[in-house]
Amino acid sequence: LGRDRAETFDTFRQNCEASRDQLMVVLNDLRERGAKVAGYGATSKSTTVINYCGITANHIAFISDTTPTKQGKFSPGAHVPIRPYEDFVADYPHYTVLFAWNHIQEIMEKEQAYKAAGGKWINFVPKVDIQE
Repeated sequence: LGRDRAETFDTFRQNCEASRDQLMVVLNDLRERGAKVAGYGATSKSTTVINYCGITANHIAFISDTTPTKQGKFSPGAHVPIRPYEDFVADYPHYTVLFAWNHIQEIMEKEQAYKAAGGKWINFVPKVDIQE
C-alpha cells in the first residue's frame, strides 16, 4: 500500500486538494446561478468536509438530518443550520450534497421522490459528481 513512503501521502494530499477544489467550483457555480443547495446527513464526515473545503451557509442553505438531537443546531465551525428531514421534503432543494455518502444505496432508494421532482445529488466520493 505504500504507507511507508512519503510519496503515498503526498499523492493522497494532492487528491484531497483536487476534490476540495472541484467541490468548491461546483458549489460556487450553483450559488452564482441562484440554485438552492442543501446537505444530507449531519455526520462527522460532513463536519470534516465542510470545514476542510470552506463550505458555509452561503453555499448550502441547511443540512437535513433525521436525528432529533442534531436538529435546530448548527454544524461545528461553519454554522450551517441543521434542520429536520421534514423541511427537506417540504421544500426540495435543487441540489443536495450527500454527506452520508457511505449510505448512498439506501438513500437513493429512499429518496426517489426527490429525484422524480428534479432534485440532483452532489457526491464527492471518490470524485465530485452531480447525479441527475
